Amino acid sequence: MSHYLFILNPISGNKDKNQLVVLIAQLCLKYKKEYTLLYTKGENDDNFILNKIKLLQPSKVIACGGDGTINLVAKLLMGTSIPLGIVPSGSANGLSVELNIPANYEQALELCFVGKPKSIDALRINKTDYSFHLSDFGFNAKMIKTFELSDERGMFAYAKAFFISLKEKDSVTATYSIKANGQQRSFEADMVVIANAARYGTGAVVSPHSKLNDGTFEVVVFKPIPLNALVNITLAAFLGTIENSPYVEIIRTDKAKIMVNKEQFFQVDGQLLGKLTKLKVKIKKNAVNIICNIP
Repeated sequence: MSHYLFILNPISGNKDKNQLVVLIAQLCLKYKKEYTLLYTKGENDDNFILNKIKLLQPSKVIACGGDGTINLVAKLLMGTSIPLGIVPSGSANGLSVELNIPANYEQALELCFVGKPKSIDALRINKTDYSFHLSDFGFNAKMIKTFELSDERGMFAYAKAFFISLKEKDSVTATYSIKANGQQRSFEADMVVIANAARYGTGAVVSPHSKLNDGTFEVVVFKPIPLNALVNITLAAFLGTIENSPYVEIIRTDKAKIMVNKEQFFQVDGQLLGKLTKLKVKIKKNAVNIICNIP
């Protein structure tokens, strides 16, 4: 009998996971699968999970949490043939949205049991970190810092963090030097996004042509945006037409070096790495197999 390993983040998204635990037991019984359920603790999770993978040799590993939990587990499965299933239960669930994974617990679990894995790329960042979705300097990373300092979770808490950060938007404006495709260019920007995917979990499209499995990524530069243009660019993001904005520049590449003239917050898949002034990014094709609904 094949063995499934479930990794559950008990605090992601401020959601009750009791129903999810019951559904896991019911579906494993339905499909006659042995399973182990592990809870993340926020400390030394990578070593703990990796040791369990080596011990159990599971046929599937299923991450139940937000983008940070998915990132944690996906990194451990790189270089293996073990597929990753996802049950989104975070605040924004950006990668799950991109992968067309149902938000409903039961439907997402069902997909983990019957769906087919597809390989997606990863972005290696400064040799030590990997991004599977979206990473960025500047405004959004600062907003995540505000969100982390709050006791609240969920989409409403993200909205509150957005408006708080908006009041301090000018503080994140910096000069970025971006080397890609043999060219080096400088930009004044409020935010620079490194996109392996098209949209954030909110539905805002920041890189309309990005795909998780095309062997490239996009560097999206958001130049300083006047407050009177903010509504229009926000609307363009949700309509998927942001590339037409004079405040946005999109560079497609397979590797890049980015330097910034002053320390800026940087986040990877919703997890804050702290403040950086430089980074190198390189594509890693077909990095991990994920059970999903993308072509």
